[in-house]
Amino acid sequence: MHTDNLFGDSVQCTVLEIGQEDPLTVCRCPPGLEKNSIHVWSARYRDLERHFRILSDVISQQEQETASTFRRSADAKKYVIRRGIVRSILAHYTRHTPEMIAFITGKNGKPELDPQGAHADVSFSLSHTSEMMLIGVTKKRRIGVDIVKMDPSYKFHDSAEYLLTPAEKVFLKSIEPALRYQVFFRIWAAKEAVIKATGGTMALMKTIDLSEIIEDILFYPEYSMNYLDTPPPFFLWQFTSESGHLGAIVVDAGRGP
Repeated sequence: MHTDNLFGDSVQCTVLEIGQEDPLTVCRCPPGLEKNSIHVWSARYRDLERHFRILSDVISQQEQETASTFRRSADAKKYVIRRGIVRSILAHYTRHTPEMIAFITGKNGKPELDPQGAHADVSFSLSHTSEMMLIGVTKKRRIGVDIVKMDPSYKFHDSAEYLLTPAEKVFLKSIEPALRYQVFFRIWAAKEAVIKATGGTMALMKTIDLSEIIEDILFYPEYSMNYLDTPPPFFLWQFTSESGHLGAIVVDAGRGP
């Protein structure tokens, strides 16, 4: 399977650099991972549907069985596309064929590359909505990504009560009411990304406080880097898309080559 051709046709990659504040590189198929680089892949299901047969051929027997358990055929199809494209992206870095990628289940169910394999230093994280997916890849660092659809009609007030810290709630109330949902989704996505990076649980929401940087997150340019002074510390990027999606990417600030 020619994965690079598949990427160029349907998938976009943004290259982030730790410590770099300048506009970042967007490309169809980046080179190998460099020191302190993070590759963020994004794709829409509708752009990958024409590759369904190819992607269904590279997933494992277990993944095929999981797909058969979905009640809705549309959800099963998205699962196959998602698993197939993750395998194809990781094949780009490991130089294996997609079907030969070996996963293990890490802390709290997070999928990881086999630590006994030749490319155990490659870390990745996956998130998806009903419309698109986000995959982050880096080297020798923990990584977490989250993508959400920012819905102005979402009744976020009850969720904010248990997801936000007291300081975040104060900041939220200071924002114009019509824009509060955007603040809520930005905080939510960032915290979800940290949880995925650490393999933590929802209880971590209460211990992550973004009140010191949330104003920067709201008003700085897309993909600008922030430092999360949390235990453990992380670097954070966020971006929005034309379709109303918000993505958050965090990487471990305390580890690296």
